[in-house]
This record gives sequence, C-alpha cells and structure tokens, in this order.
Amino acid sequence: MASRPPTSSNTRGTKKTRRGGADCNTARIGFIGAGKIATSIITGLVSQRGQVDPKRIYVSAPTTINTDSFKVTYPGIHISKRNIDIFGRFDCDIVFICCPPNVIRNLYKIGGSRPAALTTNFIPNMRHPVYIFSLVFGFTTEQIKECLLNPENPERYTAKFFRCVISHPIAFGVGHWWIDIEPDSANFPNIVREIFTRISLIEYAPESLLDTICIIAGSNITFCYYFINAIADGAVKKGMPRKLAVKFAAKVASSASQTVLTTGTNATQLKEDASSPSGGAIYGQMILDKSEVASGICGAIEASYKRSQTLAMTGKTENTE
Repeated sequence: MASRPPTSSNTRGTKKTRRGGADCNTARIGFIGAGKIATSIITGLVSQRGQVDPKRIYVSAPTTINTDSFKVTYPGIHISKRNIDIFGRFDCDIVFICCPPNVIRNLYKIGGSRPAALTTNFIPNMRHPVYIFSLVFGFTTEQIKECLLNPENPERYTAKFFRCVISHPIAFGVGHWWIDIEPDSANFPNIVREIFTRISLIEYAPESLLDTICIIAGSNITFCYYFINAIADGAVKKGMPRKLAVKFAAKVASSASQTVLTTGTNATQLKEDASSPSGGAIYGQMILDKSEVASGICGAIEASYKRSQTLAMTGKTENTE
C-alpha cells in the first residue's frame, strides 16, 4: 500500500498525518452508527481473539445512548457525533456503515434527485485507500456511494465499497460474514481479511441475496435462541436444572447444525433418519405440527423481512403495521 502524503489543512487539518501504509496492526477502524451490530463487531475486535487496541476504533453516532458505555467498556475508543470525522479528523482505513435503513431513506427524501450526504458534507478526497462496508438493509453499494462521494469528482476517490452482512456472534469470535465479493480474491482487501478472519468466517454471497441473508443472520438468530430456550424449558419441566438444560439444548442445536453442514444432507432426511418408528421423536414432531411451529417460524421470517423493508422504504421508525 502506498505511503500517505501530507494532507491539506482545509480538509483534514485537525488530525495527525500518518507516515507509511496501514497494516492489520495499525489500521484505524471506523463505525457510522453505534447500534447492536456495531457493538458486536467492536466487542469481537477488542477481544483476546480480535487483538485490536480500542484506541484504533472510531465511532460516530448522533446520540450518546450507546457511546457513553463504549467509553467505559473500551477505554481509549474515539467517539464523535459527526459522521464526517470518521473520514476526516479520524482518517479511518476501514469503515462500517451500520446506521438503520431509515437514515439512508431520509437522506433520499431530503436530497431530491440525489440524496443528501450521510456525513453532512461529502467525504474528503482520501489520499489513501479506504474500504467501506455497508451493512444497511435494502440499499445497494451504488446508493451508499451517492450518500458519501462528491458527485463533482468521484474519479478522485480511492474508496472501495462493499456490501455485506455480519452475524452478531462475531462478538464472541464465532461470527459469519457474507460479502458480495469472493473473500479469497485479489479484490478483497488483504488488510481486512487479516483482521476479521480472527473473529469470523468470511463467505461470498451475491448482492441479490444479502437482504434475505440479513434477516436470516440477524432477526432469525433470535429465533434460534428462542428455540434453544424452548427446548431448555422442556428439560426444566422434567426436572433438569436450568443452567444444565440450556447447555444441553445448545449442544443439541449445535450438533444438528454441524451435521447438516458436514454431510450436506437435507434436514428433512436427517430428521427422518433420527426418528424411530413409534418412538418419542415422531410423537413430539406431531405436537410441533399440530401447533404449526414450522408455519410460525416462516411467518416470523416474513414479518421480520417486511418490517425491515418498511424501514428501508418509508424512512419511518414508528410501527406502521
């Protein structure tokens, strides 16, 4: 990566000029938005597995609802209420756009034919590569670009944009990251690969599927926790201590998932293989069918998708359903 020449005082004069190219041990990582997914990524980064000093992490958010706790939990982390600081004063190398979709939709409403800038003013012409990852549901990378790059001279930017979905377990070093580019290709930034493979498995997914994956990996993981808790409830009802019941339920769910992934066998077939004639499993499944559990899960997925779509399309945060 090329060295960074000094920058002019009128664009980024409040920050120190860094000499030499950034690497996985020096890269500055920025977040626009301080919600749950940003919190999960930051937690994973500063964990023992992530090995990132909080002093290398920069967050912008309009309120201090979450950022006040960041200062306590991650001493040295940098906080601002100005999105422009992520690119200007803080001079980040890797940036995650983690704001809710209604924020981007409102920019389009304000801007008219073009959206207003997410950063108040368009980001400065960075003289070094900056890698921007959008986690915003319902918006393409081209739409995110329009909210950040000055349309008068877009060719002067060295920013590279990607769209992705990151699962919340990244906080614990076991997350998944789906991105619209092959992670092993030369077009995927090596600096990002080196940092984030410590705490997540990075996989390719076409952009056309990322909205659906966002729901599966985001909202639906809460359904998995719900199901694990329901299994634990059943065990507690039969006399097992709660802590032990949750542990067993989680292990059963984990082994079932690993079996599907390892064998590649359809889950329906595996279900049949594990059910003995006139055994307890088939009797239990009949109760699940009678309770329409499968339909309920499908309905929950549809409701989650519809709500996210409403936020992305209307820009409203209140419940409109």
